[in-house]
Amino acid sequence: MGKVFISLVIAFIVCGGALVYQATRGTSSLVLSPSEVLSKGSSRDLKRIRVGGRVVEPITYQTEPQMVLSFSVKNPEGGEGVVPVVYRGLKPDMFAAGRDVLIDGDYIGGSIQAAKLQTQCPSKYEPAVPGAAPADGFQPAQMMGQ
Repeated sequence: MGKVFISLVIAFIVCGGALVYQATRGTSSLVLSPSEVLSKGSSRDLKRIRVGGRVVEPITYQTEPQMVLSFSVKNPEGGEGVVPVVYRGLKPDMFAAGRDVLIDGDYIGGSIQAAKLQTQCPSKYEPAVPGAAPADGFQPAQMMGQ
């Protein structure tokens, strides 16, 4: 009786471990740099990759007949390698040249066809300088009666 119970406990632990491994293996992914994408994808297409890079100009965003955002990414730390990206969808609010992005998609025909695009927030908050114009040129209207 004791040996059967211990055998069942060991079997449950092994099965549970296998299930956890299988679940995390499918959801975790390695983040590639643009230069790694270029070296690995030079002779073939890469499916289901995640790329981290810094947005470089030129950036084009068309809204008609469908939303298409085209830009390129480079290595955040510098170095060689710029990869063009095409994303079909709404441009993220924080998207701009010089901003770090995380891209999920496929590397096909020399460019990344992005299925998902995330911008990373700046690592350091810098408060606005009093009296200086905002970077986007927006000026709030004067309040009435002042």
